[in-house]
Amino acid sequence: MIVFSTATAGSNRHLMEEITVKMAGKKNKRVRVINFIDEMIGGAKSLNKEIDSSTLPQLDIKTLEMLKKTAFHKISDTIKASPKIDYIIDGHMSFWWRSGPISLIKINDFKEINPDFFVTIIAEPNYMLNNLKSKKEWTDKDINAYELTLWSELEKYTADIVSEALGKEHYILGAHEDPSVLYDLMYSPKKLKVYVSFSMAHNEKGYKDLDQFLNRIKKYAIIFNPRTIDLKAYYGTHDERLQTLVYNQTVRRDYGLIEQSDIVIVYLPTLVYSSGVDSERLYAHNSGKPVLLYFPFEMYSPFTPYFVDKMYKDEDELVRRVKEMYTRERFYK
Repeated sequence: MIVFSTATAGSNRHLMEEITVKMAGKKNKRVRVINFIDEMIGGAKSLNKEIDSSTLPQLDIKTLEMLKKTAFHKISDTIKASPKIDYIIDGHMSFWWRSGPISLIKINDFKEINPDFFVTIIAEPNYMLNNLKSKKEWTDKDINAYELTLWSELEKYTADIVSEALGKEHYILGAHEDPSVLYDLMYSPKKLKVYVSFSMAHNEKGYKDLDQFLNRIKKYAIIFNPRTIDLKAYYGTHDERLQTLVYNQTVRRDYGLIEQSDIVIVYLPTLVYSSGVDSERLYAHNSGKPVLLYFPFEMYSPFTPYFVDKMYKDEDELVRRVKEMYTRERFYK
């Protein structure tokens, strides 16, 4: 099993990867993380000892190409030497340097390494920016939250192109996603992949009900949770350009989470209107995804069930349905 994990600098994706490795170890599975950028930097040190993750992009294209190919070859040799170990290759698909993109990894680069699937970790801009500012090598670099968001879009876009060309799955995950999601993508591929749509305006009880429901179906489903990226910090921001970019990215990201799912569950335990839920429900329906709606109320609009496959007033019945779909999916896969 080989996973290529990509993200923008500062996303702290290594935290998810490290916990995934520990989870695998507890179940007698051997997983190793190889940092692709560190391998490139190791090669660059022979040219310039001052090169680090923040200055690597300033090298000329031919040098980057040479370092990249050397790193891939070294990683390939490592994998071949230890065939009983699974690998998460941590890297970037691109760089964002001096307000512009630098293409790093292309389709042909995966001739030696053939990942089973790709993962792109997406984090909120200020989270990435604060993480970078805390690192010595980034303190004097001119990069801002807006550019980090553009870089994040570039990473996902490039991973989409490469994975599709190779015929591989590409999953996007929030930076604060439960690491068990990455683990299950690796070792429980027969689980249902479920996107859960709900109102972000839930009160405390609503979120408590939601979390209890997610725990109930976790045995049968890999759950993609939009709450794993915190966007509240951008409400009412004075940087309208950043806010617009983040909001648009949010919609594209959630649609992407729907596309990578087998089914969509709309969970509405309270009567809270959400334009996001309405949009996601329609997008899932028009994409041909089964849409299940939990709506425990007697009265509802004719529009409420129109774009769903089945409504459930009883949460137990919905959980049983998820279990049935998981059992069927596991049988046919």
